Amino acid sequence: MSNGAQMVTGMAELCALPPVDKWQILDALTAAAEEFELNHRTLSVLRALISFLPQRDIHPERNSTIVFPSNRSLSERLHGMPESTLRRHLARLVDLGIVSRHDSANRKRFSRRGSAMAYGFDLSPLAVHARHICELANTVAAEALHRQNLRDEINSLRRDLLEHGLTVQNELLLNCQRHLRRKLAVATLQELRDQLAQKLETMSQPVTTSPKMSSTDKQNERHIQTEIKSYFDSEENESNEESPHRSPPEPTLIEILESCREYKNYFPEQPRSWSDLNAMVNRLVPMIGIETPVYLQAQRMMGSETAASTILCMLERLHLIRNPGGYLRRLSQRAANGRFSLEPMLHALRKGPELSADNSLKTTRAPAM
Repeated sequence: MSNGAQMVTGMAELCALPPVDKWQILDALTAAAEEFELNHRTLSVLRALISFLPQRDIHPERNSTIVFPSNRSLSERLHGMPESTLRRHLARLVDLGIVSRHDSANRKRFSRRGSAMAYGFDLSPLAVHARHICELANTVAAEALHRQNLRDEINSLRRDLLEHGLTVQNELLLNCQRHLRRKLAVATLQELRDQLAQKLETMSQPVTTSPKMSSTDKQNERHIQTEIKSYFDSEENESNEESPHRSPPEPTLIEILESCREYKNYFPEQPRSWSDLNAMVNRLVPMIGIETPVYLQAQRMMGSETAASTILCMLERLHLIRNPGGYLRRLSQRAANGRFSLEPMLHALRKGPELSADNSLKTTRAPAM
């Protein structure tokens, strides 16, 4: 094929391309700026160039859409951008092929009156490459949405792990928090999500109790059963059966404050109402290592007044409680099953001596067969 025939074919292909809206293609290019290694200042120069085009459509034919503002006019429209900086960004646009130069003999930009010929910057490459630009913009938008969905999944898994007893000091959650401060690749987010999901699955599996081993006096085999020890005498009902007696009345605010005094080390002023107590406990909860979602769950299960009173009771024995969040979660579960009462906890505090820390684990010996 001759050079003339190739030129005719190329022109025909360009004519087949539709014109594009100048602001829509600029928005698409802005969305895909990272793919083209464009910064916001280079884009602002391109926006200023496009603003000198009177019509909205950019046509794909070469030299069909030329703007010819002077550097001074461009600088004024860019709020006084230095001319040296302006020339650098214009050169960047030309190097990337986003615009092209159509220079006069003396490299001046102008248009002769009454003539279709103009000299300046040709914007037609934007229409020629519009399809590629839009495809990249759509890809970037889809990836951004996928990345945001992964971040939402990760945050949801973090909340679930906290509700299952994991503390914010856990290495996995700390690593997760550090990573989410940065912009991460999709692969990194997926790996982080999978780690959290695996941890949650492990924590959600029911704990199976191994069968008790038989023992003889000679072998003296022992079976050690370890369970969470109640830090308050008679904190929970020994029988799972419903009691035929009426439940004791809920303690008053005065009774709570008479039995619990440790809170004064944090807030010396005594609360005068349940509203004051709730406000104080809301600030106290994170100080003693209980996550806010765990306390909110306790409020739903127990009621706000009982939950606040329970926190004050726990504060009296806090030095014996290894995991305050897990302990409160267990009490919330008992409250949900109707097996929790605040009165035994208060009674234990009134009795006197505290339980020894050595009793936080209960060991029983299996009966000899």
